Amino acid sequence: MIRHRILVLNGANMNTLGKRDTGALGENTLDAIMDRLTAYAAERGTGLTCVQSNSERELMELIQSAEQSYEGILFNPGSFGHYSIGLREAIDASLIPCIEVHLANFFRKPENRSVLAASCRGIVCGFGADSYQTALDGLLHILT
Repeated sequence: MIRHRILVLNGANMNTLGKRDTGALGENTLDAIMDRLTAYAAERGTGLTCVQSNSERELMELIQSAEQSYEGILFNPGSFGHYSIGLREAIDASLIPCIEVHLANFFRKPENRSVLAASCRGIVCGFGADSYQTALDGLLHILT
């Protein structure tokens, strides 16, 4: 029985996982990570919809409409997290919680900063593919 429905968004260049910066991001593809997360969520009575887009506009529209069908959002914005005020405003306007997720330690590079973090209920980074599972556990804790 599905108790919660969560939208999982993956942004800029996340479709290239397994091909780039494998030292920091790992060798798993996004599809493999999402399959594992979907199975993990199902064990917890949670249904996921996983979307990847390289379009800020599409991601904004998904965030803006999410509260109609979902109770929360897990969001790995990729490089959009560094600068997208539009995505931050979409999260600010949303009535459901959003958790920002990154595979690598986002703060490992001094120039990294997230313009989204302050609008999110939490941020999870640095645990590789397990970052998504940890973020899901945190979101489910918020929802129950």
